[in-house]
Amino acid sequence: MEDDQFMMDHHYQYENTYITSPEGYGEGQKFQRGVVQKVIKKIIHDKCLGMHYDPSRASQTGKELSDMIKEKVKTMGFPRYKLVVQVTVGQRAGQCLRIASRCLWDTAADTCASACFENESMFCVAMVFGIYYE
Repeated sequence: MEDDQFMMDHHYQYENTYITSPEGYGEGQKFQRGVVQKVIKKIIHDKCLGMHYDPSRASQTGKELSDMIKEKVKTMGFPRYKLVVQVTVGQRAGQCLRIASRCLWDTAADTCASACFENESMFCVAMVFGIYYE
């Protein structure tokens, strides 16, 4: 009983580690673009295969894909990275499309992975940005 009381009264003060790169935390802590890209590709392929474009469902499909991708990448073990997932779902009607993004980041630690899917009626582009935080 006394031990429980001691643990509740004891306050911890955390110190800065001064580790400013993912390599400082050990092997495999850096965001692995190739592995994440395979995961994204599999998720969007499995979800969109056989699907036809429906403008009333496109927004919901994008949100579902985004959540599925985010949850799967979170389980891959990149604890020092913030994840930003962007999914675009649209109708394929013979148009040309270019999707681009810009941001300010550390090229040594931050990276992104992307994958796309197309069928006869729709396209889907998913991007995952892994931004390292200290």
